[in-house]
Amino acid sequence: MPNQTCENCRHFVQHYVKDRRSKFVPIYEGRCGHPQLKARKTDTPACERFSARKSNT
Repeated sequence: MPNQTCENCRHFVQHYVKDRRSKFVPIYEGRCGHPQLKARKTDTPACERFSARKSNT
């Protein structure tokens, strides 16, 4: 069973910033889009609407 944090939920959208070399770097914050936008951190314990993110493999 995956770690149930916002980072592992399919509703979580990661936020990024550009560094000095114009590369995008995650800032370990984002938003949850289900059912409305809510600010979240990657290590926030998942809510009751948690749905595991599909793996890329």
